[in-house]
Amino acid sequence: MTPDPITVFVRWAALVLVWSAGLIALACSGDGGGSSSRADAGAATFVGRTSCAECHAEEDRLWSGSHHDLAMQEAGADTVLGDFDDATFTYGEVTTTFSRRDGRYVVRTDGPDGELADFEVAFAFGVEPLQQYLIELPGGRLQALSIAWDSRPRADGGQRWFHLYPDEAVDSRSVLHWTRFSQNWNLMCAECHSTDLRPNYDPAADRYETTWSELDVSCEACHGPGSGHVEWARAGGTGASDPSRGLLVDLGADTDAVWNVDPASGLATRSVPRQSHTEVETCARCHSRRASIHEDEYGAPLLATHQPALLVEPLYFADGQVRDEVYVYGSFLQSRMYRMGVTCSDCHNPHTLGVTGEGNARCAGCHLPARFDTPAHHHHEAGSSGANCVSCHMPATTFMGVDARRDHSFRIPRPDLTSSIGSPNAC
Repeated sequence: MTPDPITVFVRWAALVLVWSAGLIALACSGDGGGSSSRADAGAATFVGRTSCAECHAEEDRLWSGSHHDLAMQEAGADTVLGDFDDATFTYGEVTTTFSRRDGRYVVRTDGPDGELADFEVAFAFGVEPLQQYLIELPGGRLQALSIAWDSRPRADGGQRWFHLYPDEAVDSRSVLHWTRFSQNWNLMCAECHSTDLRPNYDPAADRYETTWSELDVSCEACHGPGSGHVEWARAGGTGASDPSRGLLVDLGADTDAVWNVDPASGLATRSVPRQSHTEVETCARCHSRRASIHEDEYGAPLLATHQPALLVEPLYFADGQVRDEVYVYGSFLQSRMYRMGVTCSDCHNPHTLGVTGEGNARCAGCHLPARFDTPAHHHHEAGSSGANCVSCHMPATTFMGVDARRDHSFRIPRPDLTSSIGSPNAC
């Protein structure tokens, strides 16, 4: 029997109360990721990537060209990927035209009043597998156009304009229209696409004076403002003189751990237990479905500044698999890998953001191929797509029309749950 709306609301409210109690307890205790030896947050300032690259040239090289580097760029010939050679795209009753004029990128489409008008593209937003375009409207607002460029290769169906809401009848009166608050960059997107982002909304004037120190996701977006670290380095500092090395976020706490594979089980165990949640929670600030409840404090626990979404429908299926656009943190926390101490950088290069290893090799470091990369385990022909570890254990869901993202709960396919509760399975 389907619960009545009041019952659903009461259950939801109870969950929120329990979750909030946990948030308060963790935030007050300082548990959950903050480094006890971190530098003084109040005195630190942002110094910029150039200062970091003086000593960390290799990390800077790896980061250059990454999705973090290209998260947001000023519109120009080297950054805009879409077809602006008087290309057109029709959605509903509106035909939008993309053109170039005197080096500017112009979109002629329906504005806030529903009438066709010309709007100049201010920024390119993202790079792959799609790129959106930000248009400046009055009140300091940057709005994300809902017609996006599919930047995938043509052979994969890309190199075309498409609408992010193909099954909706979105017009200027709709909350989903590109001119409305749901598509507002300052509120919805900016925090995770730039460094040292400050929305600076003035409710009395109903306008934004948004600022940032760097336009893209640069070094200090993850490591925190680096003035203390620069001072420490230039003074010839050592770990003995300052264990925090002047850093607000210590992402090296678990770097000495290695994974040792047991030949009998074919599984790996961590050489030392995970010492903190700092790395995972640093990534979770953007790679999660969450709400900001406090201005970000670098080095503080995630729950002190953000409230992650609960595992509720329709965000997740009844068994906890990803359903809506929740990114990966919520699913990863459900996994056995997380419980065993796996962190993001065990699988992803933190600067290029790519996965380590090709195909099943990315899993072989912890899962003995002789035991798991065989037809006896995966029941598929060797070398086929079904024999790919992630095909079974990390099924993908496509968001924003073309963006396939994998579930990170690493669960075993359960056809029986599909029959009983309707959750999907890779088989």
